[in-house]
Amino acid sequence: MSSTITFTMHHWDRMIDTRTTKVLGALLVAMTVGALLLMAMESQPPRPSNEILASIRSSAAVGGVVASSRWRRIVVNSSLGGADTLPGRSHFVISAKPDATGWQVKPTNLWRQQRAGHHIYVAGRDFNSDSIGVCLIGDFSTNSPGSQQFEALLGLIRSLQLKCGIRAENIYLASELTASAKPGLAFPVGEFNSRLGR
Repeated sequence: MSSTITFTMHHWDRMIDTRTTKVLGALLVAMTVGALLLMAMESQPPRPSNEILASIRSSAAVGGVVASSRWRRIVVNSSLGGADTLPGRSHFVISAKPDATGWQVKPTNLWRQQRAGHHIYVAGRDFNSDSIGVCLIGDFSTNSPGSQQFEALLGLIRSLQLKCGIRAENIYLASELTASAKPGLAFPVGEFNSRLGR
């Protein structure tokens, strides 16, 4: 009887060892296959959208400057650049493409020093003393701004609204204030208005 019990227990131990080995082997194979599938599915980490990146960069462009309480409006204009002095007379310049460092929105010394700009002339009204001038670089008479430039503009305006308490009804395109067609006939006015809640 004792030999029967010994044989049965020995057989049982071998059976448990075999079963444990098989289960652990199957678990290891399943984990390896699962890890490989996950790695294959995620070839790149998720990247923030252009809109989010533009908002982050625009907020940084507004920067740590303590904004004057004078700012009541934002006026969007455009310039071809070159010899045109409008970019230097505005508070912010938004280029068509990011520079080598990834920045597209550049504050000028007028913003850094919180001085009035000279970016718009409206007969009988002084918009320069209390409006922030934003100058887009490009010709928008036949082509609209690229998506990066447009998102940078929207991000900048939202950042300025938060920093300076400017309401949507006080955001203007230069063409709404003067006989100028700027920022241009191809500028997406409808999308601009809807995205800013104007």
